[in-house]
Amino acid sequence: MAEFSSSDYDTRNYSEARPRYPVEFFELLRSYHVGRRDLLVDVGCGPGSFSLELKQTLGFGKLEGTDLSARMIERANTEISGKKVENVKFSVHAAEDLDWLSANSVDMITAAQCSHWLDFPAFQKAAHRVLRPQGTLAIWGYVDPVIIECPQADSFLEEFQYSISSLGPYWENPGRDKLRTLLRCQVIDRDSYSDIVQATYRIRSAAEAHCNVRPLVMVKKMTLLDFEHYVKSWSAYSTWKSQNPKSSDLCKEFLRRLRLKSGLDSSSTFTVAWNSVYKFAKKRI
Repeated sequence: MAEFSSSDYDTRNYSEARPRYPVEFFELLRSYHVGRRDLLVDVGCGPGSFSLELKQTLGFGKLEGTDLSARMIERANTEISGKKVENVKFSVHAAEDLDWLSANSVDMITAAQCSHWLDFPAFQKAAHRVLRPQGTLAIWGYVDPVIIECPQADSFLEEFQYSISSLGPYWENPGRDKLRTLLRCQVIDRDSYSDIVQATYRIRSAAEAHCNVRPLVMVKKMTLLDFEHYVKSWSAYSTWKSQNPKSSDLCKEFLRRLRLKSGLDSSSTFTVAWNSVYKFAKKRI
């Protein structure tokens, strides 16, 4: 997570390269939430584009977006500067630091693609204090892309991301490992929260493709250039680049080998999909 605060990190590429959440997921979260929609707090908001979409789509009156990275918050505030955006504020705070909010004042707290970085017991305790009774806590994430049309490239993608000779040593842990296990260790406290709904989804698992709860299905159509931009948005790639400034570009070599392995070329359009998880809960009355 520290890499996202680096002055060298490309926050614009982060916004543009990452996949978007499907409309169906917003509808799922909308139908789960009960009661008023006055205040939404989105922690780990990054450059803020998704936070704004969430506020508008779910119909919240006010948005407070926070992130530990001053670079991300600077980007978020730049995006809304001069625009007719009402009742939106972005500020630098750790997700676990919610002391600046009054008790029982928040209707929904979201942590999108950031829960794996958090001190989760501290976070859900802080969230419980500020959520109103039956207010919603929602966390979710996605990880480990595969190219749907090219299952033969799965092992190669795995090797590029996690082998010792590639990006493996440059992921920040234990956060990355928590996300790879789809937040299995982040258990919502049943004494503090009720109506817990959770779903995991693994792209190549036939068993999980037919789970009882509607999963978060993350897919995006890409070209090789799009995929290159996506890889370059990874914190591990940014860390590798900063620590190996004189080395030939690891990403370029990866894409060269991917072309050979998959048969894709610069004109190809393909479907990228991710394993995913979400967990929703309501503060107990």
